[in-house]
Amino acid sequence: MKVFRKILYVLAGLLVLLTVFIVVCAYNPGLTKKLQSVIFRGKIVEVSNVTDKAASKDAADDTAVSENTVSREEYRMRSLEELGVPEDALITDIDSYYKDCHDQIVERGIGEYAFENFIATEVLVQDIYSKYSNKEYVDGYMNSTLNEIGASAYDMNLLVEELTGKHYRLTHQLVISAGN
Repeated sequence: MKVFRKILYVLAGLLVLLTVFIVVCAYNPGLTKKLQSVIFRGKIVEVSNVTDKAASKDAADDTAVSENTVSREEYRMRSLEELGVPEDALITDIDSYYKDCHDQIVERGIGEYAFENFIATEVLVQDIYSKYSNKEYVDGYMNSTLNEIGASAYDMNLLVEELTGKHYRLTHQLVISAGN
């Protein structure tokens, strides 16, 4: 009976520590971002199932973002050189990112395709992730882009790959539908 009681005390103590840790993380976004960068290092992070029909006049806002972490065994980070991307192709700010996304979507138009951006810093990737999580990207570039190509809805998956040198490759997988 004493052993069982000790086990319960240890479990209760661990539960209290875990609760305190969760509360601290909830009120300290800096710590949460730091933990995120440690956890996701060397992994591919996927933001998937983004659907937006806000561009159509009578559609409800069906936007949803979910996260999945896809890790690969023996994952090795690739370099810009391996991908054939010059250093000057790196995007360094959110406005350049939005413009690049806009231009690539307008170039391809309606349909199903993928395009890439190469991001210079982890800070910018975190900012982009925040914009997608808060749906700020919709006003940032997506609404105007959909209007420009005459589309009413889209589905998007966003894949993030860390490269050597603290650079990142974002792959956007899109299905864009025409307006009615």
